[in-house]
Amino acid sequence: MKDRQQKPSGDERVDPIKMAVLEQELIDLKKEQGILPKATWRTRLVDFLTRRTAGPRRVSRRAYILLALCCGWFCGAHRFYSGHRLLGFLYLAFCWTGIPVAMTLIDLMVVLPMPPDEEGKILL
Repeated sequence: MKDRQQKPSGDERVDPIKMAVLEQELIDLKKEQGILPKATWRTRLVDFLTRRTAGPRRVSRRAYILLALCCGWFCGAHRFYSGHRLLGFLYLAFCWTGIPVAMTLIDLMVVLPMPPDEEGKILL
């Protein structure tokens, strides 16, 4: 006779919250023991692109607008300047299409009406 697999009853099902807590504990234990795998270059690249300063960043309004007008439509320099690395990289990746031009126009429509503070800076 074949052993039939029984369907789990309500008591035997896995609680996703409990599972997430256990996975976090496992990661913490691996950190304590120093047995975490080394990050690959892809992981480091994604971490670099998505890492952002804590909170909004104050940037010069004039420099941001000039960068957007001169080379923002092509390479997203204004996005790199304001600390948005991932968006800047997307401008570079799609520079051969018209997408960065449209995105730069939207960025300018958002920034132009913003009043600068005493130092000529805006919060992005």
